[in-house]
Order: sequence, then C-alpha cells, then structure tokens
Amino acid sequence: MIHSIIITGPTGSGKTEISCELAKLINGEIISADSRQVYKYLDVGTNKTGIWDKKLNLRVIDNIPQYLTDILEPSQVFSAGDFADLANKIIKKIKNNNKVPIIVGGTGLYIKALVDGLAPTPKSDPEIRKEVNSELDKYGIEHLYLKLKSVDPQSAQKNRNNPQRLIRALEVYRLAGTPISELHKKTKPSKEKFLQFGLSWNRKELYNNLDNRSKNMLASGMIEETEKVLKMHFSGDCPALQGIGYSYIVKYLKGEIKREIMEETFKRDIRRYAKRQITWFKKDRRISWINLDNSSYNPALTAKKIMKKLSNLV
Repeated sequence: MIHSIIITGPTGSGKTEISCELAKLINGEIISADSRQVYKYLDVGTNKTGIWDKKLNLRVIDNIPQYLTDILEPSQVFSAGDFADLANKIIKKIKNNNKVPIIVGGTGLYIKALVDGLAPTPKSDPEIRKEVNSELDKYGIEHLYLKLKSVDPQSAQKNRNNPQRLIRALEVYRLAGTPISELHKKTKPSKEKFLQFGLSWNRKELYNNLDNRSKNMLASGMIEETEKVLKMHFSGDCPALQGIGYSYIVKYLKGEIKREIMEETFKRDIRRYAKRQITWFKKDRRISWINLDNSSYNPALTAKKIMKKLSNLV
C-alpha cells in the first residue's frame, strides 16, 4: 500500500527543497499545502520555485510536479475545506499512477482539514463578506473580535489577531446560526494513512534566516509584483494580498507608511507567523521531527533521513 507523506514545519525551514529530494528517492509528487501559493501572479512573496509547465499545466520543481499552486485569481476565497477536497482527489490520482503523494506546506489548518477532516460549513457569501470587511475598515480588528466574542468566544480568542479568520467565523455564524467552533467539533477523520514529518530549527537561526529572506524578497520583486496585481484592478484587501508582507506593501504603495516601517513590519510578522506555526505543529504528536541548523542543512541528506524513518513506520 502507498501511504501519503506530509512534510511540514515553519516558513523558511526548507520544506520544498527537502521534499523534492525525497520525491526523487521514492517516486513521489508534491501537493502544496500553502494558503498563499494557491494564488496566481504572486511568486516572490510566496516563495514559489520551479517553472510553470504549460504541457502539464502544473508548476514543476527540478522535474517534480507540484500541485495546487497558481490555481486561483487573487480575489477568490479558498478555504481549508476546499483544499482538503482538492488534495484528496489529487492524492487518488497520484496513487493511481503508482507514485507517492507528498503533501508539503506550513498552513496548519489545511493539513488538519486533510488529516482530521472539517465539518461542513456554509460557502462564502459575497454580500456578508463585503459588509464585514467594511466594518473592519471602519472600526478595526478589535471591533470584529468583540463582535465574535459575544457569539463564539472560543473562535474569537483563537483568531484574535487574524482578520480573515474573524471575518470567516462571523460569516459562518450569520449563515448557519451556529458558532464555527461548534461546527468544527463534528469532524470525520480521513481514511487515508498519513506519515507526518516536521522540520525543526533552532529558533534564533530560523529568525535570522527569515530576516534575510524578507530582505531578499523585497529586493527580488515582491513590491513590483504587488503593484502589478493592483494595476490588474484587484483590491488591496483581496484574499491574496492578505499574506505576510503584502498588506503592508499595499500601504507603502499607497503612501500610507514609509518603506522603513514596511520592511520592519514584514520582518516582525514573518517571525510571528513562524512562531505560531511551531506552536501549532508541536501539539501534534503524530509528527516525527527532524532537527536542522545552518551548519548541517543538506536537503539531499535530510531526504535520506526521512526515507530511513519511512522504512520503520510503514
């Protein structure tokens, strides 16, 4: 039986490089579990690699196909449930071709939805979203937090600093009349067998790497690609531009903040995001962790370590 493999960890931990090396060893193909890479036109700030293969209609990294990148317009909403539905279909396709599915990414809710399932929730309602987004613009995130707290304190506390999650929780409550936290309790785990691996880094080294990464992204075209998306008449608050760094680049381009503030906020937010990812994944005891640092980082050797661990788990 072919089992599916999950490679996860914080942003900047080398997931894609290591997974490509692993795919070469075990005849695998990659499914991206990244909530930003699903969007078209934004490559630098989402750290996409490889090239787009027009014949396959897929991104290909070092001859390894990568599914679920570049599939949406920046204005489209894509939920964890949507990801799980598509990923499950692709897993079947990969297995039918006698290859190994390797799910790669750091979006914890996507991976949870795939492995543990999510209860059915109402589809997004454009009118309600527009209304709640207007409240966010007018009154700020604290207003949404307090509003959600009155009907779903669990979700409010969990997502206090995440405007998109607050908006979604309020939307679900309006549509279903039930807190999204209650709906999430009615889940059905996947029948698929997943073998999960996490990449763990020394916190100081990881943060230093992320500081350098954010600088490189800004120097390599992240500002220009944001400007391009805005010129394509997508809104500055569209889902794709809510990713780390992009929202502050939008403010910078509008002249609302100085470049220095944008750069420092980007560094701060990417560190905070990595910290949240580490906290999320460390709670899952099903993940087998591999320790890495700058001096020993070698994607090919790490892939071999994972392959050895696989032989003991299967």
